Amino acid sequence: MICDGGILYSRCVMVGPANDIVAVEQVGGVCVVTILVRELDTANAEELSSRLLALLNEGKCFNFVLDFDTVRYMESACFGALVTFVKWLSRFDGKIALANVSENVRFLFAVTRLDKVFPIYSDVPGAMEAMRGKDQ
Repeated sequence: MICDGGILYSRCVMVGPANDIVAVEQVGGVCVVTILVRELDTANAEELSSRLLALLNEGKCFNFVLDFDTVRYMESACFGALVTFVKWLSRFDGKIALANVSENVRFLFAVTRLDKVFPIYSDVPGAMEAMRGKDQ
């Protein structure tokens, strides 16, 4: 179990196998994918891509919120994996949003102009609310 927070707020996420880099929770037709690693490197990019595509192929989710709260660093391979996933997602008329993106990672999205492709929200509830608004 991974826990963080302070006196007023705390959050715990159950983690699967030791090599699992994400935790997935389905909330009202949206898959909230919490990334559990601090650094998204090339190996993690492949694992993240595989997990996201598997969720899409299972047909249980076509709307995704990726929670980046733990992530502090991303390699370029991860941007490629996310763009590839968005291309697949568009075939299913799915939607994606990012939440809790650190300043460093947000800067990388801005520099690569991928912040125009991936809507970024300050927290998961904000991303969920925006996603529900897009469905109306």
